[in-house]
Amino acid sequence: MCRHLAWLGEPRTLAALVLEPPCGLLRQSYSPRRQKRGLMNADGWGVGFYDDAGAVHRWRSARPMWSDTSFASVAPALSAGAVLAAVRSASVGMPADETAAAPFTDGRWLLSHNGRVARS
Repeated sequence: MCRHLAWLGEPRTLAALVLEPPCGLLRQSYSPRRQKRGLMNADGWGVGFYDDAGAVHRWRSARPMWSDTSFASVAPALSAGAVLAAVRSASVGMPADETAAAPFTDGRWLLSHNGRVARS
């Protein structure tokens, strides 16, 4: 079961939103509470945010969040008032790469969802 975070408010650093909270996404990636399937969310992660000009930026990885020291080093320096992030436990049949890690983009939109969306 993937875990998602959304923030819309006063700008905060990505570290304060994603990495530092005691039950934040970093902790939910390796020690999730109330998870019905699987033991952890180690199949990728991502964070997206809007900068002051309204442009969308995204950082995604197929690796577990706890293993990405590059993100941990820049997250305290990046802040935003609109953030969307997720850690992933892969659904059966989905690729095990960053293309399946939320958040997703469509033009200027960020979106996140659990599971799989079938093509019609």
